[in-house]
Amino acid sequence: MLKQRALFLIIPLLLCSAFQTEAQLFKRKNKKANVDGFVLEVAPDPEKEKRKAERKLVNPIRKALNKFNFSIEKGFGYFTYRNPLTDVSVIRDPRGDQLYAVPLGEEEGNTSPLNAYDNWFNRISPIGIERIDDDSHIVRTDTVDLSYTNNGSINPLTFRLSFSIKKLDKKNSELTKDKVYTDEDLVRIGGGISFGAINFRNSVSTQEVSSELRSFTLPRTKLSTTKIFGSLTYNFYTLGDYSILADVMGGVWKIKSSHADNDLITYDPFFNVGIMFQQKFSKYFKGYIRPSVEFRSYTIANEFISAQHKYTVFSIDLGLLLKYPTYPRNKYKADQVQLEHVFEGKIYRGRPFYRKQNPRYGENRIRRKPRGYSFAKPKKKKTKKGN
Repeated sequence: MLKQRALFLIIPLLLCSAFQTEAQLFKRKNKKANVDGFVLEVAPDPEKEKRKAERKLVNPIRKALNKFNFSIEKGFGYFTYRNPLTDVSVIRDPRGDQLYAVPLGEEEGNTSPLNAYDNWFNRISPIGIERIDDDSHIVRTDTVDLSYTNNGSINPLTFRLSFSIKKLDKKNSELTKDKVYTDEDLVRIGGGISFGAINFRNSVSTQEVSSELRSFTLPRTKLSTTKIFGSLTYNFYTLGDYSILADVMGGVWKIKSSHADNDLITYDPFFNVGIMFQQKFSKYFKGYIRPSVEFRSYTIANEFISAQHKYTVFSIDLGLLLKYPTYPRNKYKADQVQLEHVFEGKIYRGRPFYRKQNPRYGENRIRRKPRGYSFAKPKKKKTKKGN
């Protein structure tokens, strides 16, 4: 009986020790499974292994910066200008040759002095008018459509930062069963700032309603402006190194405070639509031409009168787009490889950022002289005079 009891005690102890030993073996052999007495290693995750290898070869900071684009554009544009007037009477006094506007109805002489203004372009400037002379010419804007027109040039300088979403390479994705992207941008989402001066070609704005009312003299012919905008660019056609992209901008704008009374001005958001004709010099450097049309306007008003000013701008921008290179240049001078290549555990590019990174032939090859040939010109033999 004592022996049987001893056996019952010993057997559980042996089983517990066996389980503990097996648990320790399982801990030591991580990522393994026990199937029918055989220990099988679990296959590593290919995505994790790929990311690990990529982190070794490519600097992750460079890879992140490469998704952004920096653009600089210089524009050459032409604009048309309209100043439609409403709810006012425009008056020309032939004696003082003064042109001024009063609120609609005040031309009937019910108030004195009149709320008269001779500048409704960039500042509402009041003038002292006690009464309207009998021989003054009056045009009421509730009976006719009165608009002053002008034109001029604008040459903006634009800086833009955008984020790239790449095109999906469908053929390689089908073969590899993985998402493979090309070097071409499908969409760019960005924003920027633009500086440009509105230069009126004529110092006067004209109208076609009345010859007696004549023209409006501009207080200033140059207005410096600033734009802050967001942009969306879509690549809808690519052939080789050439692409055509639809580009849309929208945002706010403002005239320089020393050129206009911004306390009285309300600016409408501007809207710009353009087409980019782009050429790729390398995947880090591109150039483009961007014809576009833009609509912008502002309203200047006080408690008595209000005047709207509309601009339609047609421009052609010349632009350069730069991307931060994913791979650095190899500082080792003896390395003359011009393709993107692996050197000491990292990927390097073989050419400057403005040149294609994978040429089919070497352009930095060393020219060697063939044996028995000299590049120097043969010396002419001197001859004596008289021979």
